[in-house]
Amino acid sequence: MVKLQSLRREFETLSMQSNESVQDFLSRTKAVVNRMKSYGENINDGTVVAKILRSLTPRFDHVVAAIEESKDLSVFTVAELMGSLQAHEDRLNRSQ
Repeated sequence: MVKLQSLRREFETLSMQSNESVQDFLSRTKAVVNRMKSYGENINDGTVVAKILRSLTPRFDHVVAAIEESKDLSVFTVAELMGSLQAHEDRLNRSQ
């Protein structure tokens, strides 16, 4: 129970670092979520998607707004979000 509380706190305090890639941030997030699940936590994709969208750096603000406006977040999966964010990051990297 103590370990699960610690993991919940880690999940809630996760945020993307300014020099971190989307892939690295998503990997860190998924690692915490998987550890939480291994301790019996019932965490759904909607909760994880919402957390990721809240935790991205400001350079993703317009993408977050577009996703929130165009997608039904209650059925939007983490895999779909990963694809969208990685495609956007690729476009950003190409333009720089």
